[in-house]
Amino acid sequence: MWCSLFTILVAIFDLCALMKHVTMFSEDIFAGLISLIFIIDGVRPIIENFTESRMTLTALLFIYTFGLATYLSHFRRTPWLLRSLRNLMANFAVTISLVTASALAAIYSSDTSLRMLSVDADFSPNLVLSDGSKRPWIVNPMGIEKDFPAWGIAYSVLPAPPESFFSHVLLIGFAVLGYLDQNLTSVIVNRPSNNLKKGPGYHLDLCVRGALTLSACAVLGLPLSVASTVPSITHVISLTTYEVKQLPEGEVKRPAKVVEQRATNFLIHVLIGCALFLAPALKFLPRAVLQGVFFYMGIASLTGNNLFDRLCLWLIWDPAKYPQYHYIQKLPIKRVHLYTVVQVVCLGILYGLKAIKETSVVFPFFMASLAIIRKGMRFLFSEEELQLLDSLPDEDGDAEVSKEAPDLMNLEKGKKEGKGENEESKKAEREV
Repeated sequence: MWCSLFTILVAIFDLCALMKHVTMFSEDIFAGLISLIFIIDGVRPIIENFTESRMTLTALLFIYTFGLATYLSHFRRTPWLLRSLRNLMANFAVTISLVTASALAAIYSSDTSLRMLSVDADFSPNLVLSDGSKRPWIVNPMGIEKDFPAWGIAYSVLPAPPESFFSHVLLIGFAVLGYLDQNLTSVIVNRPSNNLKKGPGYHLDLCVRGALTLSACAVLGLPLSVASTVPSITHVISLTTYEVKQLPEGEVKRPAKVVEQRATNFLIHVLIGCALFLAPALKFLPRAVLQGVFFYMGIASLTGNNLFDRLCLWLIWDPAKYPQYHYIQKLPIKRVHLYTVVQVVCLGILYGLKAIKETSVVFPFFMASLAIIRKGMRFLFSEEELQLLDSLPDEDGDAEVSKEAPDLMNLEKGKKEGKGENEESKKAEREV
């Protein structure tokens, strides 16, 4: 409830405006971290099965789910079947992969090493009290113990004594993490390159999250809500129609149109709610299939992440084979690699703080410090280098046009004043 109050105060006092200091340097690291979590958490159980000598069907289901989802997602580019069927199979690639993989698992259900999704058969809270009963739906704000003092609720928001310092930091960290998670996801989704027409509502979204979502999670004892970065990015990609532009240096894939609507998000969460009553069916869902879906979502969300695009450059040793990114044409490749190394180090620190339980409390604050680290990079790179490396190609192109615009305006002014008839003016006009 305190986290809910902090979130509402952030929206009231216009603190979302601080996101103007966050650039693509932080956005790519944050999006890469979420994708990395999906990828590692998806493949880790499969690797652990190797060490436990329990592989067989589990690995096959993982590979089948990921491979089929990847293939069907690109199925619309193939010449097979009708166009409507290709689009249908591409749009429901994950669903088809999940259902067919579960069907294969059901055929080989005699494999006792295959781990299924663990769900309760009844629709009730999972917490079991000391007397063997399950906790009620509504969380008692006075606590389970009878002698819990009422003043302890208000006292919990104050600075804690040294022996419980991390408990207090954890409370503030929840609010900071929710703020960054919500706004960074919104910034990534609303990038100018996505060509979205509907304006974002950063403060309104945060206020709704604090007033309705977090408070409801607190009363019902549910986990804290998150912005779901990977599903959000994947959702935008699925609603985007791309076009391939032919440039002198090669092909460029850019968004042409995004179907901006709320129907799919609403239906997604309706189905999530219906899943609460599908426990008898969900218990037949193998974990390996879900891990394959997570791995696919992590890989798919890497599309458009400049950090991983630059990481791929490390595997290309022939400079003539480099993709024609806008910064490669204007900067030495060593400067590009140095910028990537800084991002990789920050990404590694973030994942380490998240993975180690003792240091996870510091994770939100280091993530917030990425904007400060970005400003400190002015001592390592020039402003021109940062402008090229920390911007989208469209933004860089706009900057170049704006630099040439004054020359064009002066040329037009000179023509009006009778100074545009000489050869130099005509030459300048042709160059512009």
